[in-house]
Amino acid sequence: MSEKIKFKIDGKDFLADPQESIWDIAKKNEIDIPHLCYSPEPGYRADGNCRACMVEIKGERTLAASCIRKPTEGMEVTVNSPRAEKSRSMVFELLVSDQPEKDKSPDPDSKFWNWSEKMGVSSSRFPSKEKIEIDRSHKAVTSSCQRTPSTTTSCSAMNVKSSRCIKTVL
Repeated sequence: MSEKIKFKIDGKDFLADPQESIWDIAKKNEIDIPHLCYSPEPGYRADGNCRACMVEIKGERTLAASCIRKPTEGMEVTVNSPRAEKSRSMVFELLVSDQPEKDKSPDPDSKFWNWSEKMGVSSSRFPSKEKIEIDRSHKAVTSSCQRTPSTTTSCSAMNVKSSRCIKTVL
């Protein structure tokens, strides 16, 4: 059996197996760390891509994604430091900017909206990027789209004439 790793989260001592992440230990001990790209259910692996689970580690210059970071002996992790909270809040605010309003969302009870609400992020100061709405009255690639591509094709790989198949919503 492997040696346990002793480290701290928010000043409390914890023991971890070498394969466990900071997020795993926090979850086991009912310490909430927001997360989006990783779930403990089968079929998910931690990638640290969403940056929603950032924590601060004493002595380190950058924040760490808790879902992929393994604790080391004597490590001191702070989950809710002002720096980590600001970083996570910024991630959610950027994501909110490109989402439909919660009440118009296809899943207003999603993990994303639940975490956003818990963190107090319901709107964004950032402009949303241009949204594309598909005109469902046409097939994605129709024969007329293939034969008559314009100079302003929306996707040259598909040769879709933008004026027929996609309309821009501002």
